Amino acid sequence: MQIRCYHCHRPFALGKEAVYAALQEMTTSDLSHFNAHCPHCRRANRVSRQELLHAAPDWTPEEETTDQGESVSDS
Repeated sequence: MQIRCYHCHRPFALGKEAVYAALQEMTTSDLSHFNAHCPHCRRANRVSRQELLHAAPDWTPEEETTDQGESVSDS
């Protein structure tokens, strides 16, 4: 996904894994946008959920997994 920085106007890319991670973070935290930081000027750029979904149409939300260890009682 190509993004043009709103501050320095230089383009930078977000890879598929970064887009998937951003979508997962937005889903679990119930956010409306993701802050993509420009590698050139280090400023945050708001990227909406719709833009991320457009870049990753095959993404599906992962269900949260909890590690609930079963305790074994000694009788």
